[in-house]
Amino acid sequence: MAGSPNEILDVVVGAAEVLARAGEAHQGLFPSLLDLDSHTMLDQLPDPIPGQRQGDRSHRGSNLIHDEAALLTMYALAEATGRPALAAAADRYLERFATHCTGTATGLFPWGEHAYWHLSADGVGNSGRISRPDATGGATHDHLRQAPLWLWEKLDGFAPACVQSFAAGLDFHWVAGEPLEYIRHAPIEQRTHPSRAARSCDFPRHGGFYILDWAFAHSRSGESRHLEQMGRMLDYWWTRRDADDLLLIESRSPAEDERFYQINAPGQTLSLGASLLEAASVLEVGAGAAGSDPGELAAIMRQRAEAYLNGFLAAPHDLANGVFVILSRRGSGEVTQAMPIWGSVYGVWPASYVALTALCAHRLTGRDDLLAWAAAVGERYAAEALPEDVAVPAMDVGLGLGLLADLYDITAAPHWLSAGLALADQAMDRFFDRGALPRGAVGIDWYESQMGPSFLLHGLTRLALLARDGQPCILPPDYTAR
Repeated sequence: MAGSPNEILDVVVGAAEVLARAGEAHQGLFPSLLDLDSHTMLDQLPDPIPGQRQGDRSHRGSNLIHDEAALLTMYALAEATGRPALAAAADRYLERFATHCTGTATGLFPWGEHAYWHLSADGVGNSGRISRPDATGGATHDHLRQAPLWLWEKLDGFAPACVQSFAAGLDFHWVAGEPLEYIRHAPIEQRTHPSRAARSCDFPRHGGFYILDWAFAHSRSGESRHLEQMGRMLDYWWTRRDADDLLLIESRSPAEDERFYQINAPGQTLSLGASLLEAASVLEVGAGAAGSDPGELAAIMRQRAEAYLNGFLAAPHDLANGVFVILSRRGSGEVTQAMPIWGSVYGVWPASYVALTALCAHRLTGRDDLLAWAAAVGERYAAEALPEDVAVPAMDVGLGLGLLADLYDITAAPHWLSAGLALADQAMDRFFDRGALPRGAVGIDWYESQMGPSFLLHGLTRLALLARDGQPCILPPDYTAR
C-alpha cells in the first residue's frame, strides 16, 4: 500500500473520521476497542497479545491518555486538509471529558494505566477488575505517560476547576506516614493515602509527570501549594542519585526482588530530567507575575535536570552495537534489560520511546550528545524492517515514525525522511489492510487504544506533512511517551 504523502494523509483522515463517528454514540468520547469492520465498540474483550496485561485495558470504555496523540493529530489534520469537523470532534471529546468525567472524590482523572471512563456504566472504569473480577477496592490512578501542556490548556479552557482539582488530588500519591514516600498508584474514588507496601513503586518518571502537572496548575492559579509540592518532589530524588547521577527504578525494593533491587533506570532518569525542563519553562513564564519563588525553583529544576541528562548518557549503552539500556545494576553497571526496536511488552519500552524523550531534552537544551543518542536509535529503525512473526504493537511503529520525522525536522537530513516514508509503507501494509481503522497490533483483527494506534496516526501524519509541506510542520512532535 505504498503511497504519496497525500495518500498517507487520506488514510489517516479516514481513520480520524471513523473515530469521530464512533464517538458520536458516546457524547464525543472514543471507545477504546473497536471492530475493524463495523467500527462499533467491542462487547467481548479479545485475548491479550503477548506482553499485554488485562489490567491495563479499557474494555467498554474510553481513555484520554491513550487518545491524546490522536486528538492532537486531528487538530492538525483539520487545518492541513480543510476538515474543520475533525477539530470540532476533538473539542467535543475534550469538553465531554473535562465537564463530565473529572468530578471524582479525589479530583484525579479516570485515565492512564489502570483506570478509564466506562462508557456503558457512565462512570469510572476499573481496569483491575478486568483481570480480577472479584477484586475489591476502587479504581487506581496512574498517569501512564506525561500529560502534555497543550492538553492541560484545552482542559483548562473547558473546565478550569478540574485542572486545579486534579493538581490537588496528586497529593494522594504520597504514602501515609513517615518517612516521606510516594507511589505511582493512588485511589481515585476514596480520599485516602495509600499504605506503605513492601516496594515503594515510586518510579522517577512519575515524579516528573506530577511536577509538570503542578507547574501548569500554578501557571493558572498562582497557588503556593503547587510550588510546595513541586519543591518536595524535586528534592525527593536528588539525594537518591548514584555517582553517575542515575536513579533507581524505585527507591525501596526488597533485596530478594532481583528485578528491582538496586536496579538503575536510565530512561526514567532522562524522563524526569525532560519533565523538569518543561516545568521550568512554564514557571519562568509566570515568574514575574507570581513572585520570585517560581523563578528560583525553575533554576533548581534546570540544574538538576542537567545532572539527570548526564546520568542517562553515562549508562552502559553500546550505540555502535544497538544496545540501548533501559535497566542496569547499580554499582556493577551490568545491563539487565535493553530496549527492543520492535515488539515491546509491558515494562520494556521500544527504543524509540526513550529516543523521542532524548530529542525533547535536546530541543530544550541544545545538547548534541542527546541528538546523537537519538540518531543512533533512528538508524536502527531505518535498517530493521517490521518482523513477520511478532505482534508488534501500533505504539512501536508510531513512535518509530515519530522519531524519524523528528530527526528530519531537527536536522533536515533527507536520509531521515526517506527512512520514515519507507517505514510508513510497511505500516500502511500491516495496519490498514482491513479498512479505515488500523489494527492495534500486527496480526490482530481489532483496534485497541491501549496498544498505541494514537501514536501511529500521529507519526504517519507528521511524516506526511513534513514530506508534503516542508518545515515548519503544523503538527508538533509528541513527547508524552517518556
